[in-house]
Amino acid sequence: MKVPARIGSATPARATPARIGRGVRSSRQADRVRACVAVLALVLVAGAGWAQDAEEPGELDRVLTMHHEARGGLEKLRSIQAARATGTMSVQGMEAPFTIQLRRPNQVRVEGDFGGMALIQAFDGEQAWGQQPGQPKPAAFAGDVAAAQAADAVLSGPWFEYTEPGYEVELAGREEIENGEAWKLVVTAPGGVTHQVFIGTEDGLEKKRISKADFGFGLEDSETRFEDYREVDGLMLAHRHILSSSMGEMPLTLDSWEINPEIAPDIFFMPGQMANSALGLDAILERHEAARGDSAAEVRSVSASGAVVMLGFEVPMTVAFARPGFFRIDIDMQGLPMVLAYDGETAWNVSPMQGVIEPTPLPEEMVGAVGILSDFLWGGLARTGEASLAGVEKVGRDETYRLDIATAEGEARALYLGGEDFLERRIVFDGAFLGSTGEIDVTIGDYMDVGGLKVPDTIRIAVEGVVAVELRIQEAAAGADVDPASFTMPAPADPETPGPAL
Repeated sequence: MKVPARIGSATPARATPARIGRGVRSSRQADRVRACVAVLALVLVAGAGWAQDAEEPGELDRVLTMHHEARGGLEKLRSIQAARATGTMSVQGMEAPFTIQLRRPNQVRVEGDFGGMALIQAFDGEQAWGQQPGQPKPAAFAGDVAAAQAADAVLSGPWFEYTEPGYEVELAGREEIENGEAWKLVVTAPGGVTHQVFIGTEDGLEKKRISKADFGFGLEDSETRFEDYREVDGLMLAHRHILSSSMGEMPLTLDSWEINPEIAPDIFFMPGQMANSALGLDAILERHEAARGDSAAEVRSVSASGAVVMLGFEVPMTVAFARPGFFRIDIDMQGLPMVLAYDGETAWNVSPMQGVIEPTPLPEEMVGAVGILSDFLWGGLARTGEASLAGVEKVGRDETYRLDIATAEGEARALYLGGEDFLERRIVFDGAFLGSTGEIDVTIGDYMDVGGLKVPDTIRIAVEGVVAVELRIQEAAAGADVDPASFTMPAPADPETPGPAL
């Protein structure tokens, strides 16, 4: 299981100070604003649970049981799927409204408005990202910043309980703190980050937490006190958090908590490409040609290797492309060789799992679908007919330009070009593929540069909404020595000679 990092914390592996975000250099005030946003998720983690150490079933177990009961009980905690909180943070005399949204198991999105400066920090379960003042679009975080953003994502949900895998806790006795006596717990998260958590001996609620945090100026100790507990939908939640650090004391007042609100999953993921709706067809096509690169036309052949996912199997494959429109895919289906090839005129295959053991031409209705793979690689899809601009539409999280293309053969295709990179992202048309007929939807993943040619890392082909095959290209090389005869269908085997003529 991939272990997330912690919001407002960092792994001890690096001591290099990390900045919040990447991009425009800003003033000291903006740095502090970003630092405040970085800790919003941290200070909102009130009354979280921890992984119980099985070797200490005595007093520690009683403390954690009391803590869970004080929060509302395990049954209630386990019923929570999402939460939303709004409030105001006082930052050196400035009141900053914010919203935090959380969704099981570890997704977090924090938005703040600091004097007209909008900031976003989020974690989608794998990728930490954000948008800082002056940035035209969101950006992914990396290194220590990503670790600091992601680490508390598991803990930040009010549903978190101490049985979470990878978390350990030990009871370190009792201490007198600002608001009474408390049990002191030392919580160790995956990766070795530790927190000191203080649970009130009288009411079982979390009173204080001490942890390492990154406020944009390097790692330092931070302390958060939790006050003003109120019942919300059967849960006891703190409505006042007081964060103390080298920046001073920053009170945070929560005006509202919502339990299990409707939260769209997409908000936790970084938005993709953004299109310019003012661009016309000619400008889009011009940028598309430029995106393909001047040197792309010099590439005469490409060889690639990777995997294909089909019929529930992920098996190795090799691919060869050659101009003007040839390609061949060889698949090792657990010892059974499969071939799908096209020489510009004839599409053919060998598929023992489907009973096709001789090289066999594909039906005419499948030739168009197979030929599109070749047209796509060489950047010819936009030139296969008369194009018109249909507007801007989303493909996944990317905004794209939709071009409606009428081919010379009378076929209609919808081609989607990335809003920023102007490369093919999707093509939709009617046809047949691998024995199924209907709407064929080809979606393309990210691209790699192979000798100036843009080669996709993923091509997914669905028929009537059902994924038929996914090609995953892991390595590719331009200028490969490819035998032109390999694309042409071999002659049928001699009836007196068993086996295919391959």
